[in-house]
Amino acid sequence: MRQSQTRTIAALAFPERINVEPTNRCNLRCRWCPYSRMTRPRGFMSLALFRRIAAECAAHGAAVWLQYMGEPLLHPRIVEMISLAKGAGVGRVGLSTNAFFLDEATGLKLLASGLDRLECSVDAADEAGFRASRGSPEFQRVVGNIRGFLRLKQEQGTGKPVTSIQFLARGMRGEDQVPRMVSQWQGVLGPEDFVMSIRDYSFAGSVREPVPDRNRVACRWPFRAAVILWDGTMVLCGSDFDGRAVMGKIGRGSSIAAVWTGAAFEAVRRLHRGRSWDRHPLCRGCDDWRLSDGSGYVNVLKQKTGVRE
Repeated sequence: MRQSQTRTIAALAFPERINVEPTNRCNLRCRWCPYSRMTRPRGFMSLALFRRIAAECAAHGAAVWLQYMGEPLLHPRIVEMISLAKGAGVGRVGLSTNAFFLDEATGLKLLASGLDRLECSVDAADEAGFRASRGSPEFQRVVGNIRGFLRLKQEQGTGKPVTSIQFLARGMRGEDQVPRMVSQWQGVLGPEDFVMSIRDYSFAGSVREPVPDRNRVACRWPFRAAVILWDGTMVLCGSDFDGRAVMGKIGRGSSIAAVWTGAAFEAVRRLHRGRSWDRHPLCRGCDDWRLSDGSGYVNVLKQKTGVRE
């Protein structure tokens, strides 16, 4: 039964969600992130390219998530990108940040931009945990920036962007860590805001050994979602941090839809339908397929999965 279902899985006509990488530059070197292993060039997405992406996503009703391998608030025109996407008609625009640069001025601009979701990665309940997971001593700076942003939301009487405080489940060792983190944030969150636990990616075995599973099924990434790097390169999935499995490039000569329905994506889908994922170098041995259905994102206040949007 499982094999039959895998073979008949259909791809969406257009991705329901696209991770757009404003930049792959970052100010941190976090423990569970493959950033230090990345060999592709660093850069910033142009507004012209993003305008094309936003227009096509709006036309197809796709959500845009402004972050992949990098800190989006380092992009000098990130707020303009958000406003551009909302002005183009993108229904859901989200952004993930480490909050180092979420000062009051930036917070006010984000509130005025139309941003729907803001994900703040904290990954610690105290300074020691923050240093261990993020390699930085500036825990208080990050906490202060986020709390300041939540105050701005309250002062303006707005629920948007819905804000989540994120922590990586693997990094929260000790029975008291999660309750401590919840207690630190629950009192300052708005009605729709929440604390979110995320299961870690292995990034196809790049940051830890993948955990084998005899009950493996087709990964949902190539059937439902897409990643576009800062230079317009469209890669296979959220595990392809170094751009090894290029599906195509978005630009004047090619659209998201053309790449999504093109031969490169279809070849990967055939492998997954036929349970032959080991024939693809990125998919071989990868265990990130477990998280491709959104189940790795959990609202710990309500224990609701798939909450990133």
